[in-house]
Amino acid sequence: MFGMLIAYNAAGEVIATLGHVVRYDAEGNALGLVDFTAHEAAGRPATDLWVVDGAAGSKVWPEYLGSRAHEYRVELEGEPGAKRIARLVHRTSGRVRFRDAIEAALAAVQPDELGRRDVRHLIGGPDRPLRLDDEDVGHDRHAKTPGPELPLITLNR
Repeated sequence: MFGMLIAYNAAGEVIATLGHVVRYDAEGNALGLVDFTAHEAAGRPATDLWVVDGAAGSKVWPEYLGSRAHEYRVELEGEPGAKRIARLVHRTSGRVRFRDAIEAALAAVQPDELGRRDVRHLIGGPDRPLRLDDEDVGHDRHAKTPGPELPLITLNR
């Protein structure tokens, strides 16, 4: 599953985001997009992928919010070494984006005849973040635009 990396400071404020990393072979051919979610689920640190000055940590969030992610602070849950972002809380309005609700909506999407689940309308994408309205409701800007045909792959380090 796709997701963006969010780096946060000691206060939990979002200080940087990363939408995608393309892995290449030795000849420079694109192999695919690195699956941040699988990387995190395998217990691998985000520092395998990027290092952000001033960051207290970095974790995956299942939506692509682009620069709007900087309006939030993260709330983590889980055991040490297995923490994840459970909620994003808007720093001025206090509105909360719940990971569990997003993941439930993603799981409810039915596959097409080829077994693919198009979830772009729920999470956006690396090249088209969700547009958030005044109520922090996400709207896909390009629901009909086909995405890149690169597979999700592991980093294999």
